[in-house]
Amino acid sequence: MHRAVVLGFIVMLLAAQSGFGMEQSVEAIVPRGEQQVVPIGPRGDQVVQEVAGGAVQQVEPQEPPSAAAKVASNVAKGVTAVTAAGVSLAAMAAMLIFL
Repeated sequence: MHRAVVLGFIVMLLAAQSGFGMEQSVEAIVPRGEQQVVPIGPRGDQVVQEVAGGAVQQVEPQEPPSAAAKVASNVAKGVTAVTAAGVSLAAMAAMLIFL
């Protein structure tokens, strides 16, 4: 048992150190003419214009959910969890029956 642990440790050390001896370099790949931007039409067609001129958007603070909404959310989470557990157990039972 002790020999197997020592042998496994030695193999792990050798495997971990094997990647450090290799030298790696990074070379940039320069495409030649593959990424040129060509305009489709005249310059006036590609201008960004405002949809709603000068309209200021109003951002209102988010209201926290009421107590009833929190309870309904928790009940929905519980029902979903029970349904998921039931489906999982039914699938397991079906697999065991058809084994």
